Amino acid sequence: MSETLLQLESIEIKSVSQNQAIVCGAGLQVNAGEITALVGESGSGKTMTALASIGLLPPAVSLLDGSIQIKGEECAGLSSSQWRKIRGKQIAMIFQEPMTALDPVCSIGELFDEVLSLDGISRRSRRQHAQSLLEEVRVPRPGRCLRCVPHELSGGMRQRVVIALALARAPSILLADEPTTALDAVTTQAIMQLFEDLCRSRGLGILLVTHDLGLVIQRASLLVVLHSGHVCESGNAEQILGSPRHPYTRGLLGCRLPLDRRLEPLGDLEALMGEEGIWEPQSTAEGLLSPWRPVEGMQDDVSHRLVQVGQDHFLAV
Repeated sequence: MSETLLQLESIEIKSVSQNQAIVCGAGLQVNAGEITALVGESGSGKTMTALASIGLLPPAVSLLDGSIQIKGEECAGLSSSQWRKIRGKQIAMIFQEPMTALDPVCSIGELFDEVLSLDGISRRSRRQHAQSLLEEVRVPRPGRCLRCVPHELSGGMRQRVVIALALARAPSILLADEPTTALDAVTTQAIMQLFEDLCRSRGLGILLVTHDLGLVIQRASLLVVLHSGHVCESGNAEQILGSPRHPYTRGLLGCRLPLDRRLEPLGDLEALMGEEGIWEPQSTAEGLLSPWRPVEGMQDDVSHRLVQVGQDHFLAV
């Protein structure tokens, strides 16, 4: 069984300024050599969950409760200085837009210098290490790339540079927040293939934050479906995608554009979830239970729990 690198339990995140719950009791795990996908539509709390995992929540947002374990060590109550000792070396993050993640006035080589100098590496060794990292993420002509500034690179090359920078201090956990946004289909598949290869070669555990179930299919080992900060369904990705039990998961799958046939009209998530028949009780380890049903304007005290509906397959009821 793979080593668990990141374990989140009962995560509660709240907006301080608006006194509004953002994430309510979410949990997930990331194992070595595997991809865990955190899926949901915009505003479901995916990014905030990832930011909490690396201690980067915005000032107006606070972690009220929950456990964040990195390689078995509890990190939920760490100070900013303690988090700085962990970030980069144990856990790193790839942000959604590489152009804003890279300093526009610095060359790629200068960015690598800044990161690698934290470990006391000599200037000559830094350049060699930077070239090796760029080669690992399949950047052509890495020496030339180090002399470029971000705007001289394509979107796909910028994303590869961001991945290489995240790997520079050899973390074991990589958080990828919508890493293929604004990339074309061919580049998207190349980036996802790169993630799979890094899992195998480095034993990385990757948390993939996405709204695109197409990226998850045949790539993720574990899947967590999030709706309005609540986990609807979680467990083995193949089982969930092959036999989704929660209407929200079915709705997300129903909104995908099929490539093998023409579908008119394209599925609408709200319409799919509004069908009464879709909320029928499901067979669980505790008998027939109705899936947890989100309602408009629900508060953070809405209670639900995860029950087992299959081997490594859990449903919110």
